[in-house]
Amino acid sequence: MDKMPFINLVLQSFPESVLLLLFGTSLFKRQPDKFRLLAGAAISALCSDLIRRLPFPYGIHAIVGVIVLTLIFKFLLAMSFYQGLVASLTTLATLGAIEILLLPLETSSLGLSRFSDAWPRPSLRILMAVPELAIMALITYKLYRTNI
Repeated sequence: MDKMPFINLVLQSFPESVLLLLFGTSLFKRQPDKFRLLAGAAISALCSDLIRRLPFPYGIHAIVGVIVLTLIFKFLLAMSFYQGLVASLTTLATLGAIEILLLPLETSSLGLSRFSDAWPRPSLRILMAVPELAIMALITYKLYRTNI
């Protein structure tokens, strides 16, 4: 159970959701409508915050995240169900891989024993998310610019 401060919801979770939706649509070379993209990101960020507050075992939030993103891709961003499912799985797997690679470096460079030590410090949580979001933005930009 994690209670994310409102500032982190706005400055960390919402931008992350925008990037996740852009990444997923870029996999299928789609240009999402800006209003629908921002609405989907707001829904995703709020659902993520709500799920983290519930006393589910670790990992359940990822399954719910796949479901929420798939529904957003399908109903807000006009993708087929299978495209939305592939986009959500690929998006979350990519974000997870980036986090797995960066978190040990970030925690050791910040002098933390565990990454969860940063949870009660909102500014530290935002700082630790910046490299992940930058890498995700770079990958998304490359996907849009190239014909992969």
